[in-house]
Amino acid sequence: MPGAGAIPAEVAFVGLAPGRFGGDRTGVPFDGDRSGELLRRMIRHARLESVFITNVVRCNPRDAAGRNRDPAASEIANCRGHLAAELELARPGLVVCLGRIAWRELAGRDRPFTPAAATPTSANGLRLLAMYHPGYVIRGAYPEKSYRRDFVRMARIVRAGRLGMPD
Repeated sequence: MPGAGAIPAEVAFVGLAPGRFGGDRTGVPFDGDRSGELLRRMIRHARLESVFITNVVRCNPRDAAGRNRDPAASEIANCRGHLAAELELARPGLVVCLGRIAWRELAGRDRPFTPAAATPTSANGLRLLAMYHPGYVIRGAYPEKSYRRDFVRMARIVRAGRLGMPD
């Protein structure tokens, strides 16, 4: 499933993979499930308008019982070119990596994943910001109130970049 949204985009959100009850069913990333509902609610709360949403891998990886699972390294490698092409097309001012796997794929394994204290960083020609995946928040591992605060902080970074101001 390809990404969807504004081209060019001020912000690109990169998740892990289409959810079996969401994007895998609807054909739109982060659509039709609780993770998508939370992400889109946070985007509205932060008053972001020009966004592109995609995933590290294009297909829903499932375990033997049919449940979502993390993609294998080979699956990530198979989709790497698609993600790079989408980000080149969308030309986002900021790429928000939703979760550790998206962060490792775009920022590299040597940069720590620290969303609660995240600041923008650059890697491979992209301006990146680490954030928790909405599913992590839904499971109760990170408070939604803090997630809202993180989105507002991220929107300030986007607006500062639009005005050419330092973050």
